[in-house]
Amino acid sequence: MANNPIAAFREALASAGVILHPSETIRADGVLHRARSAEDTPGKVSCWYRLHLDNPPAGAGGDWRTGARVNWCAKSQRSLTAKERDELRQRIQREQAERKAEEQARHREAAQRAAWVWNHAQPADARHPYLSRKHLAPGIARQRGASLVLPVLDFGGYLRGVQYIQPDGQKRFIAGMKKAAAWIPAGPRPDGSRPLWIAEGWGTACALQAMRPEVCCVAGLDAGNLASVAIEARKRWPALDIVICPDFDAIGRQKGQEAAEKARARIVPPPADIPPGATDWLDVLNARQGVAHA
Repeated sequence: MANNPIAAFREALASAGVILHPSETIRADGVLHRARSAEDTPGKVSCWYRLHLDNPPAGAGGDWRTGARVNWCAKSQRSLTAKERDELRQRIQREQAERKAEEQARHREAAQRAAWVWNHAQPADARHPYLSRKHLAPGIARQRGASLVLPVLDFGGYLRGVQYIQPDGQKRFIAGMKKAAAWIPAGPRPDGSRPLWIAEGWGTACALQAMRPEVCCVAGLDAGNLASVAIEARKRWPALDIVICPDFDAIGRQKGQEAAEKARARIVPPPADIPPGATDWLDVLNARQGVAHA
């Protein structure tokens, strides 16, 4: 492995959670490359990397979907000469700037595509299978083909992307979207005038909005994004009452607690008596209203 920097680099990527698809061949030409992850479906590209073989061999890589990333060098910092350390530092700074520009370009392009999709989508059919199964009103949802379309916003009111929900409940975001601190409204957009309640999914946020009409509810997209949404809200409104409303599973509780601690927010615990099969507050609301959840 020591004599094969490409193999060592690939192993370093995998150790950091950046697992390239077996079909991906690493090109060590010092150029920023996009690559499929092991979990990417055909046509989707979630990973990036750049590898130099000049002395010392070094590279960096990451996964835009998960946020995982790593810097790698074939030599340890202690074994580098002063000249090598300086050259490596300059190279890293230069490539970080290039990578940031590339990422910003991806985000802009995703936002442009999302705006086109949102502007060309029609009002959602109230009989859409997902809405019917979850006993949800269309609300802000639009529809394109068989998919529901939801707007993904930031606190500046900028459309970052869209979320698609298929009739069977499968969800995905438009590729390349900047996810951190983004959210989906369940009612009026937050402006700091009312307590902000942050749930994971849009359906759950809608349920909480129905149960607590005096507050402002948004969907933080998923458990892992709760903290970034709450932290950004806290920066904007230092004195605002922010409440984290995670799902009832172990991941939801863990990420919800982390978000509450980082953003100095409160957290809503699961109800004392969780209805059989209920995993979130939408299921609880449906159970209280005597309808089955799915």
